Amino acid sequence: MRAGALVVVVTVALLPSLVLGEGGARRDVVRQAAEVAAAEHAAPSSLSKNATILNRDGDVVRIGNNGWMCLPDDPNTAGTDSICMNESWRKFMDALKNKKKPTYTQVGIAYMLQGDRPVSNTDPYATEPKPGDDWVEKLGAHIMVLVPDVDTLKSLPTNSKTGGPWVMWAGTPYAHVMIPIENYPSP
Repeated sequence: MRAGALVVVVTVALLPSLVLGEGGARRDVVRQAAEVAAAEHAAPSSLSKNATILNRDGDVVRIGNNGWMCLPDDPNTAGTDSICMNESWRKFMDALKNKKKPTYTQVGIAYMLQGDRPVSNTDPYATEPKPGDDWVEKLGAHIMVLVPDVDTLKSLPTNSKTGGPWVMWAGTPYAHVMIPIENYPSP
């Protein structure tokens, strides 16, 4: 019996590709660890360490216990766009993706402490700058806030270049407050 176990141990030690699938399993583990780390860096660690982590395909990588969800950077876009969000933001993102009116009743908060991809400040579906558009580029760390009644945002500035908070996508059902921050204190 011990000789058989020895053969198995020696075989596994000599042929890791049989166990790990020619490196595929190792690549999956490394990719998953990188996705978790990238997603966690989107928000303060006190929040992200207990958040549910999804990959950009929407698959759960880690189940959390605090009601927050984080996604890593999308490698198919320019910039770094890792994000952590609460339930209201999840509903908002689903509505945006499906071109439907968002339905949420609570304030939404999302963190993007690594920055964001270049994006139009006026058109939620623009994929490139248009003449006269307020195109937001090189946006650093910021927090985004949703309010259930977007009409309450009408008195806030909409210019992304003033250096302070502004309303992105004003006049659309996707209006929200962008709050740039210089840096976020570590715990």
